[in-house]
Amino acid sequence: MYQPLLAAFKPQFLDSANHYADLGEHRQQFAAFLTYAALGPTDGYAVEEFRSAIGKLPQAGLEESATALSQALESAADQREDYWKNRAQPFWQQVWPKSRDLATPRIAESLARLVVAARGEFSTALAAVKDWLRPIEHPHYVVHKLHESDLCRRFPVEALQLLNAVIADQQWGPRELGQCLDEVVQAVPQLAQDARYLRLREYSRKRGI
Repeated sequence: MYQPLLAAFKPQFLDSANHYADLGEHRQQFAAFLTYAALGPTDGYAVEEFRSAIGKLPQAGLEESATALSQALESAADQREDYWKNRAQPFWQQVWPKSRDLATPRIAESLARLVVAARGEFSTALAAVKDWLRPIEHPHYVVHKLHESDLCRRFPVEALQLLNAVIADQQWGPRELGQCLDEVVQAVPQLAQDARYLRLREYSRKRGI
């Protein structure tokens, strides 16, 4: 981001959060741009100013912001752990609204992707966002990325917690759920008696996956 430009239009930029609906087809881009600016570093802006602006976004704007947050971490490639610790985690702790009443399935899906993208910081990321997680309509992509990442073997307890949070009784079960559950109990056999594991295994069996 070009810092002199961000400094030049700072008042108008931050105030645009009050006019989200007026931005028409550009409103999603604005929410994403605001999120990237808040992830920083952005000269001349205070954390409180970003917190206020993000807090003024309507539900749809927050959903776009959560999407941008997860995409930013996913794009950090082999720097994901550092990006989580230095950018995404401070954003979550200091900028993101605190009211869990704002949680939606779409935000939950973005946050589940964020947790998986954190890789070695998986446990820390899950602990940070767990209260915002909800069953999501289409968990296939999240479960695919979780299985692909090998996190079920590395963090079996946390992986089971994530799966239990985002999978309820969706009509179409994620194809790789069974493989994730296999890896969880291979890593920690005692989890085969865990109520969350038993529920998900029964769900997987009923869905033929």
